[in-house]
Amino acid sequence: QDMLFKMMEGLVFRMFKAALDIDLHDLFPSGRFPQLDFYEAMEKYGSDKPDLRFGLEHTDLTKLAVAHAGGGIPFFAEIAEKFSSGEYRVEYPEEIIKAIVVPASANFSRAFLDSLEDFVRQAGGKGLARAKVGDDGAWTQSPLTKLVTDEFRLAVNAATQAQPGDVLLFQSGAEARVHVVMANLRVHLAKKMGLIPESGSGGKWNLSWVVAPPLFERNDDGTWAAAHHAFTRPYDEDVEFILSDPARVRCYRYDLVLNGFEIGGGSIRLHDSEVQAKVFERLGIGEQEAQRLFGFLLEALANGAPPHGGMALGLDRVTMLLSDGTSIRDVVAFPKTQKGTDQMTKCPDPVDPKQLEELNIRVQLPK
Repeated sequence: QDMLFKMMEGLVFRMFKAALDIDLHDLFPSGRFPQLDFYEAMEKYGSDKPDLRFGLEHTDLTKLAVAHAGGGIPFFAEIAEKFSSGEYRVEYPEEIIKAIVVPASANFSRAFLDSLEDFVRQAGGKGLARAKVGDDGAWTQSPLTKLVTDEFRLAVNAATQAQPGDVLLFQSGAEARVHVVMANLRVHLAKKMGLIPESGSGGKWNLSWVVAPPLFERNDDGTWAAAHHAFTRPYDEDVEFILSDPARVRCYRYDLVLNGFEIGGGSIRLHDSEVQAKVFERLGIGEQEAQRLFGFLLEALANGAPPHGGMALGLDRVTMLLSDGTSIRDVVAFPKTQKGTDQMTKCPDPVDPKQLEELNIRVQLPK
């Protein structure tokens, strides 16, 4: 993995110099890009491709709310009740509680803060709870003021490092939805605060690797599926948990992120037949079924496939970002319309019935 990273970093350094006359050594003196753990990225930014040109990190309050039985806030208490000894024990998807602090220096009007409710709903949220921190640490301008316990309020203020004049924004519910809503809200706030421009780089570039994502993800019915695909190599120290505790299994998959956009990605592939068979078993693919579907692969791995991996850059996305474009349609050679047609070649075209006949293809048009 590190060999691939070095090779790709060298390419990106040369690319920036050739295209923009920017020496990335000024930003990354070591010649290497920082690596961000997947779980840290999701906890702090709600995204596996976070824009790191600015802060506005999220704070996960789930454990705190569980410890305080919801802290007097009914919709937090509903989530807290679903935990036992710190473990989620009810139905899936798992639910979480997050907060983001809008600093007093943003000086947002109450009308703007009210408008965030609509923004959150458009992003998929059910609503947005908020509270302004007073001089004494009390919460004001919020229905939560009469509900929250003093102990929980003080604990939240400490966890988020909220200061007088700051505004706390809360989101709770299904984990995936909360991450998406808060990730969008973070970027929206950053633009309104002038931390990043509405579009383009603003002359600021931030590159990072996002590494060590989970190999498995849980379906809503509690079963397990491959988070990306079933052929990614798990971390050696996590192999023992494939069958017993799949949530703990990380894998060698990685993405290169530039200003909040994934510009490349790849993985180190599984080259051990026994581990591959375990992965299949975890996914509910029995030995006979695995042989029927992937017998050729298991046999090849058993005979000594070397460690291997790779990655690719999305050149259209890279070109868009380096040219401060807003869409890859601005840079691809033959962009398609929203109807999927190519304006230059006028594709797709009707196919000659004779061609279909030669290929033994029959077309069944919708009625």
